Amino acid sequence: MGKSQLNISHLKMICTIVESNTVKEAAEKLFITQPALTNRIREAERRLNINLFARRRRKLVITTAGKRLLQSAKKILEELERAEYDIARLSDGIDQVLRIGLPHYASFKWLPDVVSYFHKELSNIELEITAEASISPLDALYNGDVDIALISSKDKLLDIHNNDYDTVFIFQDELQACLSTKHKKAQQPFMSAEDFSNETYITNSTVPEKDREYELLFKPQNVLPYKVVQVGFNEAIIELVKVNMGVTIMSKQLIVPYLTEGEIKTMPIGESGLKIYWHLVYLKTSNVIKPAKLMTNILKKHANK
Repeated sequence: MGKSQLNISHLKMICTIVESNTVKEAAEKLFITQPALTNRIREAERRLNINLFARRRRKLVITTAGKRLLQSAKKILEELERAEYDIARLSDGIDQVLRIGLPHYASFKWLPDVVSYFHKELSNIELEITAEASISPLDALYNGDVDIALISSKDKLLDIHNNDYDTVFIFQDELQACLSTKHKKAQQPFMSAEDFSNETYITNSTVPEKDREYELLFKPQNVLPYKVVQVGFNEAIIELVKVNMGVTIMSKQLIVPYLTEGEIKTMPIGESGLKIYWHLVYLKTSNVIKPAKLMTNILKKHANK
């Protein structure tokens, strides 16, 4: 592989053009003139020997080659921004930025204790909480997007087949059906996959996630909800369920605090329930092992309350 033909200005250019409605708008965002932007596009295309954009009146339409470059440009610029942030924090006396990947469907009642403890006992470490690990936490770890990930699994023993990472079982949880107390099925002892077939199902993500309801419940029974509505916030899902606009599935740890008002009913999924197990997975490096163990202790204390 030879020397790169493009520089950062070319990558910023392609991202900005795609985000803009017109060439004029893109040029203004880049603080250059339209002719200068046109020349920069031509320069990149000349270096790569391929068109990145098709010209259609005042609009630039990205080509297949341009789309491929755009994918890499976004990743490179995001990583550069992250590196600049980390370096700036180092100059402020922070020795390490520890990125913790949390899924959107996890309970966060333990988070204040973790942040408080790190602030008091490990003030040289700055925590960064991110949802980048939601869909594919192991990939996020392997790619270096996060240092520690909280992962749920159908198995108490999580084997990730990679000796560079360590896994620690934290606590047992359960996926439960959540519905309004006014729902016609609220008095059932449990809900089966078939019970969802005529329901509006409200979920955080329509992308099937490993060891969650699609893989553990719907797919094995070859059943899907009648309608699926994606809502990106747990609180919003709860509010919709309260007024009987749909049903959902959440972990017991997450849903318990919302049951005090008596507007939501939870019930097991299947006669035996649907157990899941939470694990902490982290890279086995000297600067991650210690904070990971401290975080493990705090999480286990919360699980036992």
